[in-house]
Amino acid sequence: MSVYTPVSTTELAQFLGDYPVGECTALVGIQAGIENSNFFVSTTKGEYVLTLFEQHQPETLHYFLTLLQHWAAHDIPVPTPLVNQHGEILGTLNTKPAALVMRLPGLHPQQTNTGQCAAIGTMLARMHLATRDFNMQRASDRDHAWRMQMAQTVLPHLNAEDAELLQAEVKFQQSIDFNTLPHGTIHADLFRDNVLFDGETLSGVLDVYFACNDCLLYDLAVVVNDWCCHPDGSLDETRVQACIKHYQALRPWKPQEQQAWPALLRTAALRFWLSRLYEKYSPRPGELTLQKNPLEFRQKLQHRINAMIATSIQINARRLLCPLPVIRVQQTIENLTPGTVVTAVCTDPGALHDIPAWARIHGHHVLETRTEGREYTIVLKTGASP
Repeated sequence: MSVYTPVSTTELAQFLGDYPVGECTALVGIQAGIENSNFFVSTTKGEYVLTLFEQHQPETLHYFLTLLQHWAAHDIPVPTPLVNQHGEILGTLNTKPAALVMRLPGLHPQQTNTGQCAAIGTMLARMHLATRDFNMQRASDRDHAWRMQMAQTVLPHLNAEDAELLQAEVKFQQSIDFNTLPHGTIHADLFRDNVLFDGETLSGVLDVYFACNDCLLYDLAVVVNDWCCHPDGSLDETRVQACIKHYQALRPWKPQEQQAWPALLRTAALRFWLSRLYEKYSPRPGELTLQKNPLEFRQKLQHRINAMIATSIQINARRLLCPLPVIRVQQTIENLTPGTVVTAVCTDPGALHDIPAWARIHGHHVLETRTEGREYTIVLKTGASP
């Protein structure tokens, strides 16, 4: 939520004339968020939020506003769009599509606690279950293809260290089979600044304008990456488990989701690192805008990578010469289940070629190779052998 398109009092009065809300007494721009122009509107009859949509077409906005109505009908605390005197939920203001919704009570959580993380886990599961009978579809505009393309867009702007990190992560992301994971309607942007708490009660879910059909697990990863972190970006396992436990109480994970969870945490971190990098290098003009720091999600991505490597199976192949490093890797992983991460550390430089070549032949995925002094590290994810 930002202000890219200003609104005059005269323009607002004309717009509000189509709604049964009385006369405007105050108009305040909202800086939080980055996609649309948003205002708090006070009138003689109540408190509202006005949104001018900067990029979406009317048919897409119809999807979002219908989804809000659907979630509201299932007791999800979303801001319900008001219907104007023409029987429409979408109007026009200053040449932009615009909607007026009720302003919900509560405040955005700043430092989340275990109870709030449990509450958002429950709420997200309820949102996912509520849309099982929602018959509208919308493809994600921040999906895997977008992430791969955006990585190439921002890559020339990065320093050598960040570029190396991004290129390695792109390679890893291409090993994830997103199609095997349960899909449905997701919020896709359920950060703390899109949720309200009135005391300890979750009172509002806001800003559904990234909602789409995508992996349900990805939606939960977006939440955990924002709600359950220490200041340095690492995960607070107590809050993580509270969130996951309460989500799974309503929608238990499939086995493939359990396996994919660490990778989806990386996917969600990558998505927001990329979008913030793009906003940094291609800022949009506006009257009152918010540019979020890419470093936050760069750090979170690095923590998720480190955590995944730390929990992988370690193979010590130091001081072994060809073909022994390959043989040791083969002996270690031949009975492992698909999706297991294995890290081999070698001192034979030939292993950097031999182990990845062997892995690809046998249906495994090479996630990373790196050189540190005289040691060579190869990170694999086991697959089903051909």
